[in-house]
Amino acid sequence: MTEETVIYQCSNIGIAGTTPVHVKQHEDGMLEARCGFALMGATNMTEEAFAACDHNPFHEKFYDNYSTGKGEDEGKAIAQLKANMKATADSLWV
Repeated sequence: MTEETVIYQCSNIGIAGTTPVHVKQHEDGMLEARCGFALMGATNMTEEAFAACDHNPFHEKFYDNYSTGKGEDEGKAIAQLKANMKATADSLWV
């Protein structure tokens, strides 16, 4: 599978993407999309740590916050990712 990087801009107050969206296909054929994020501007990783894992939330050394979405195709996985990120952002204001 060819890896493609697509960058999406977060549109939720209180949450900001720290990585591009990465999509990975699992052995069962399901696709999973992940995007690292900062809450209120705070991250757990330094820029050097992000660079060491290529800003990839699937990397084994990635330990920051990330959101995930799964689907039968890339569009559905990304739609679920966006919904999960919105739910996280909304939970900050409850």
